[in-house]
Amino acid sequence: MASPDESRLRADLEVTTFQVGVDAGMWDLVNITWPYAVFRITAGDGRKLAMRLNLEGYPTVAPAGRPWDADANAALPIPRWPIGGTAEATFRRDWSPANQDAPYLATDRLGLTTHPSWATDLPKRAWNPSRTVDFYLAEIHRNMRASTIPE
Repeated sequence: MASPDESRLRADLEVTTFQVGVDAGMWDLVNITWPYAVFRITAGDGRKLAMRLNLEGYPTVAPAGRPWDADANAALPIPRWPIGGTAEATFRRDWSPANQDAPYLATDRLGLTTHPSWATDLPKRAWNPSRTVDFYLAEIHRNMRASTIPE
């Protein structure tokens, strides 16, 4: 039997807003091995970045994401992180590695943990319990629209 947080995630994956992103080619689901889910998010060059999200406590607690090598089932090496546009401000080489490779965003659990004021300073961008996983994915996608993913 699925936990309440897993049941909520699975229900949210059936919602129109998530499916719109899938249909538009913005993201897709690779797999779920609870409490983790791996999604692929399309960058500006059309290549896809896999992100592994820890969804324990979802949606009360923000997802905790990191770039992921879905084929190797391991953290994506830093030289393969997105570059260009705002991607380098999101996947900060000076901050993310010390914070479990988390994106530097108000939608991410570690971003909010290290910057608690973001919840009030950035209410339109910050995670809150009314958000769904597609909000998180849309924020990553928005920050990768002008990026490329190195080979």
